[in-house]
Amino acid sequence: MADRVRATEQERLERLRGLLSGQRTQDRAARALTLGQGGSGNMLLGALLHGADRLRQGQTPTDLEQILLNAVGAQLSGAETQQWGRVYRELVDAQGRVALLPERITSRPVTQGYSMADLRQDLPRLQADALACPTVQIVSPAVAASGQPEDPAFIEAMAETGFAVTAFADVTEPLTATGAADAGIGQSGEAPAGGESEDGSRAATTFRMKLEMESFYVNRAVGDQGGGRDEIYWTAATSRGNATGATFVSEEFGAVKKGDRRHFTAGEGIFFDGTSDGYIGTTICCWEADQSNDEWWNALKKALNEAVDRIDEALMIGDYLTGFSVPTWVAISWEIGKLFVSIIDYFRNYDDLSSCRTIGMSRQDLAVLSHRGHTNWHFNGDGYHELRVKYTGEKVPFPAGTLEYVTYTGDTASAPVPLPFKSMNFPALASFKGKLHALFLDASTQGVMWTVLDGQTWSTPVRVHRWRSYFTPAMAVYRGKLYCVLVAADNESGMVWSVNEDGTSWAQTTKSRNTYLNKAPALAAWRDQLWMVHVGEDGMLWENYYDGTDPEWSRSSQHHPWRTDSPVGFTAQGSTLWQATRGKGDDRQDRVDVTYAEFSGGWKDFSSPPGWRVSCGPTLATHNNRLWIFLRNTNGTLVSSTHSGGAWSTTQPVGTGTEIKPMDEVAAATHSNKLYVMYHR
Repeated sequence: MADRVRATEQERLERLRGLLSGQRTQDRAARALTLGQGGSGNMLLGALLHGADRLRQGQTPTDLEQILLNAVGAQLSGAETQQWGRVYRELVDAQGRVALLPERITSRPVTQGYSMADLRQDLPRLQADALACPTVQIVSPAVAASGQPEDPAFIEAMAETGFAVTAFADVTEPLTATGAADAGIGQSGEAPAGGESEDGSRAATTFRMKLEMESFYVNRAVGDQGGGRDEIYWTAATSRGNATGATFVSEEFGAVKKGDRRHFTAGEGIFFDGTSDGYIGTTICCWEADQSNDEWWNALKKALNEAVDRIDEALMIGDYLTGFSVPTWVAISWEIGKLFVSIIDYFRNYDDLSSCRTIGMSRQDLAVLSHRGHTNWHFNGDGYHELRVKYTGEKVPFPAGTLEYVTYTGDTASAPVPLPFKSMNFPALASFKGKLHALFLDASTQGVMWTVLDGQTWSTPVRVHRWRSYFTPAMAVYRGKLYCVLVAADNESGMVWSVNEDGTSWAQTTKSRNTYLNKAPALAAWRDQLWMVHVGEDGMLWENYYDGTDPEWSRSSQHHPWRTDSPVGFTAQGSTLWQATRGKGDDRQDRVDVTYAEFSGGWKDFSSPPGWRVSCGPTLATHNNRLWIFLRNTNGTLVSSTHSGGAWSTTQPVGTGTEIKPMDEVAAATHSNKLYVMYHR
């Protein structure tokens, strides 16, 4: 690379010194390192520098320090890496600490390293810092994969530093510590397709996946800041979750300007073509090519992606994590991203990296992408480019779990009862005409399946018309008829509804006003109207109702300032309409918020225990003259609580004889004086 790009070692070390000492506050790397400074930010950069200094002084690096030293070792010489440690030590000795690095590390003597065990202890704070950062997002499954717009605030925040991290909220595969390969994290080798492993955990099935850059649109050229037109190219480093993957450098696009849409040469934009058992993490960068393409940088991204996998693998040792943890992966990827930006800044006298994103997709997201065929990702940095990615590999089956239910007679719960039915999502339940009706989604076709409990026997599921959806339908009884609403997969994510008048057949669907929904809707009959709550593409809660007059339903209204990444719990109890949500952002993240409405006065907050934290949306039901709430806690265990005018009861595990860990939300409905709670796992 030209001398004007890569400086001498001494010049590079002075750049590092200036960055760490706070003398270069306006540089992109400095802006990146000041993100999320809640006391634990830049933990991995600190561990790397501390490890480099310890190595320089004859100490043996810890497990974590060695992972990070290995990641940069292929690009930095051993001698220069140790010089990083020298600069770090000089600043710590002179200042007592380094403002951009956590004191948890800088206060340690050279004889005391920072290990994976230390990272485990600090992980909750690190996750909190990461999730509070505006360039980190955990979004609902299928938002990007279905082509729906990304959050404008997230895109805008990205411009400050040029890098961001995205993952998707719900990992629906049931995972265990012994079956970690199911998550595609940290274990080599491929499990046999289908079936279960000897320890009873589900064996991973591998799929041939192909991801290809199709085109990009220029919202703002890099050259717009100083005149001229850009020379743009793209790089990617993709991991399939076991520290193996692929690197990619695209062709160069010359004279790129605002408003252009440029297409990759057919077959030349493939950035991943290989097998995976349902997890892919990719780091994609958009470069302004003042110099020729340089695979050195792509190799660095690949090494850092592998470091993410190795750290994930190490964190799963023992029972610390019971499976793939989205917040953990996001926090580690966020830390690695800042490390990558810092290394680029260290080597380059000017910055031709426009924007860089790390994106993690679980099997659920890949399944949606494989069926939709394309997605759009925004890269807002020095320039603003929108990348269109297409999927041309094998169709990825949606993860399917076995339906199972528990019944409550009074307050006494039964043992779980498994059904011989597989579903890709949680089901919907409603009692109608003396029978319990269930709707669920077939994983292979995304078809809406219908089964009925008549006495003690469930009917063989049948597909309802040609209905397809990626989200669980909702059911409720209104004016003596059974109603259903669903987000139609073949109707641009539009909301449609149908009615079952006598319990034997469903009418063809009618379209309502709502479009671009990315969650399962919820229904409840209240005030002689059929009310629906749904989550829009903005994560906000929207409501409308049907009173038998307008087939398009009322116009949607918004009564809450909250956002959520999960379906909403919704039920009526006498004259009161109840709503429960899983919070999103800041102090509301994963907490349970409950509100209620009566005949007048609008929505009112209803207190819930401050310690309630959930890993998917809550479910509400009424039974035995009480309000019931079902929660999948942060350990994945299904618990319940009741309310009858006083305080919420202490949460209790659902069912008897075994701990229930559903794959996502649950359905609950009262039928024949019993409360049925159904889920899939």
